[in-house]
Amino acid sequence: MSKYPITVCLLNRELGDTQSFNTLEAKKYWSSSKLTKKVTIPTLHQSASLIWVSGRLNLIITLDSRGRVVCYDAFRDYKPLSLTCPSEHVYKCMFTENDLVLICKSSENNSIFFVKFSLADLQADKVQKVRILEDVKICLNNFIEFDEKSTTVFFETNTNLQVWSLQDNCLLYSFPKNHDLKFAFSSGCLIYWQKNTNITSIGVINPIAQSCKQFSLVSDNEICLCDIIQDQMIVCINGCHLQIIDLNTYQTRHLKKGTPKQYFQMTNCEASIGIFNDGTGVIIDKELREFKVSDQGYLFADLLGKSILCSAQGKEIIIDGEAHGMNFSPKKIQQIGCNPDTQDIYVAEKGAIHVVD
Repeated sequence: MSKYPITVCLLNRELGDTQSFNTLEAKKYWSSSKLTKKVTIPTLHQSASLIWVSGRLNLIITLDSRGRVVCYDAFRDYKPLSLTCPSEHVYKCMFTENDLVLICKSSENNSIFFVKFSLADLQADKVQKVRILEDVKICLNNFIEFDEKSTTVFFETNTNLQVWSLQDNCLLYSFPKNHDLKFAFSSGCLIYWQKNTNITSIGVINPIAQSCKQFSLVSDNEICLCDIIQDQMIVCINGCHLQIIDLNTYQTRHLKKGTPKQYFQMTNCEASIGIFNDGTGVIIDKELREFKVSDQGYLFADLLGKSILCSAQGKEIIIDGEAHGMNFSPKKIQQIGCNPDTQDIYVAEKGAIHVVD
C-alpha cells in the first residue's frame, strides 16, 4: 500500500477527526506465489537480536534482546528514534488504540513499571514518556500475559489475580488467589485448573457475563496449554492429543496429531494455529483447516485476521494456510511482524528489517 492513504488519515486527524488510528481497514489478498521485498531498513543496533517488531501507520517499532526499543519512521526515510535510555530494560511492547505501551524493569530492583508513548507524538518525532498503572506494584516474575484484543494485562500478587486495562489505566477485575490452582487469561476469561490423582478439574470465569463453567478431564499428566477461541477451550495435556471443548455443549473433539510443537493465538482471539510433528499445521477456528509445513520452526504474526507464519530458515511464508516464497534470501530470520495500516509484513534478520508486500 502506498503512503497516500496514511497521509489522508493523518491530515483528517489534524483537521479534527476524532476517529482512532484504526481507520485503514481494506483487506489485502496475496495472490502471487512469491512475496516481494519493497525496502530493507538497517537497524540502529546492528549486533542485537530483535525479539519483537510491529508497526502502525508510518511507524515501525522494534524491541531487541537487550531491552532497547527503537522507532523507525517511513516518512523520514526510516530514521531511527531511540525510545529507551541506557539504564532501561524493556521486556514487552504492545500497541493500544492510540499508544505504544512498554513493560520495563526497574534498574534498582526486580520490579516492573508501565509507560506509554502517544503515536501522534512519535509521528512528530517527539519522545514523551508517560507512566501508567502507577498503582501496580509487582515483580517481573508476577507478570503473566497481555491480552492484545482487549488491551489488558494479567498478573498475580501475593493474594490475588488482577486484570488491568492499559487503555483506560484502571483495574478491571480482581480474583482471590489459590496457591493450589494454576491460571491463564484468554479471550477475556480467567481459566483455572487443578490436577488431582488422575483427574484435572477446570473452571472458566467470564467476568462480563458473570458466569462460571466447570468440567473435568481424565488424565495422569499435566496441562501444558489452555486457551479459549470462540467459546471453545483448547486444551493440551502432556503426551496427549489436542482437545477442543465446546464451552456451550461440552462436546469434545480430538485433534489426533499429538502435542503441538508450536502453538500461536491470533490477536483477535478468533482462531489459533498449531504446528505438529507430522509436517502439518492446523488453523483452529469453528472448523479445522489443515496445511503443510516444510520447516522445523516458524515465527508468527497476524494481519487483519490472517495468520502469518514465516519459516525460521526463510524457506517460505504461509499466509492463512497458503505457502508463498520470497524474492530474496534472508540468512536467519530473528522475528516477523505486521502493520495493519500499511498491510506490510516485516521480516527481521541480524542488522536489517525487510519490508515485504
